[in-house]
Amino acid sequence: FTSDNGPYPRLAGRTNALRGCKISLYEGGIRLPFIARWPGSVKAGATDATTVLSAVDMFPTLCHIAGAELPADIRWDGQDQSAALLGKPQPQRAQPIFWEYGRNEKFFGYPKGPGDRSPNLAIRDGQWKLLINADGTGAELYNLSADPSETKNVSAEHADVTSRLQQNILGWRQSLPRIAN
Repeated sequence: FTSDNGPYPRLAGRTNALRGCKISLYEGGIRLPFIARWPGSVKAGATDATTVLSAVDMFPTLCHIAGAELPADIRWDGQDQSAALLGKPQPQRAQPIFWEYGRNEKFFGYPKGPGDRSPNLAIRDGQWKLLINADGTGAELYNLSADPSETKNVSAEHADVTSRLQQNILGWRQSLPRIAN
């Protein structure tokens, strides 16, 4: 079981102190509950607060569990996280996670509340999360280990991390297919 992303903007206070809401790339808009049940394989009542699992991980994870072979010549956005489901937390990812929220002011003007409207791109790599606009402006860097509520932008103090993640996320976005208008 998993849920959709964050509460609606008008229902503030439902993110357990995480910043943001639905239609936001802050943790309150993208961090989701996840419950797995598989008697005999997934230990009942166990919790894992260290593994970072994304929806893009579900396909390779479930294929691995099912014993399905994946084509070797395809680079998947997600990674196999079956070990975490089977009780072995995976605190380190082999690759970062990327998000894009393609804003359209006419139809997606939310959230309007102060502090909830995020830049439209985000990357999570280990403890670091960078949010930035597609044009390279508005960089916000957070150390999620120390600040899960994203209250202190540390981009100036960690310019090297900001620059590395900015190149990574903007390069990823450039690699995405574009739909012609």
